[in-house]
Amino acid sequence: MRSFILAIPKGVPSIIAILVALYCTFAKNPFGINALKVFPYAEQVGHFILYFVVALTFILDYAKSRLPHHSKINQEIVLAATSSVLALLMELGLMFYTYGYNYDLSNWAAGTAGAVLAFLFYHFWLLHPMRHYLYHSIQHHWRYQRRRKKKH
Repeated sequence: MRSFILAIPKGVPSIIAILVALYCTFAKNPFGINALKVFPYAEQVGHFILYFVVALTFILDYAKSRLPHHSKINQEIVLAATSSVLALLMELGLMFYTYGYNYDLSNWAAGTAGAVLAFLFYHFWLLHPMRHYLYHSIQHHWRYQRRRKKKH
């Protein structure tokens, strides 16, 4: 599994996350259920979960490219903010794309809260376990490369 994760090119998970966000935002009823009949704030919960996943994907994609070193906190904050801006752009896109749609600030606030929680989740809980999980594969690769260079 580690080698599969490490083999994924940088940026591909982030592009997939953006495409999923586009589909979930602009598709008419993407999951086949009327969200407002489930419970009153289902739309906001959906935005929260969607942008939590998008921000976490952005941050993990960046962190994987920084291995074996730690990712930088200011870059993690920028990636979470990028997810929040993406949520805002999606809301504005819906306003211009669909007739009669009014901009809903609570959807953007829920998306921003999801992005902030993704940053906190990664930085305070997932940073070291993820780095430790992937580090051993890279460390083995670097040792092999150093041995090859010394022989030449």
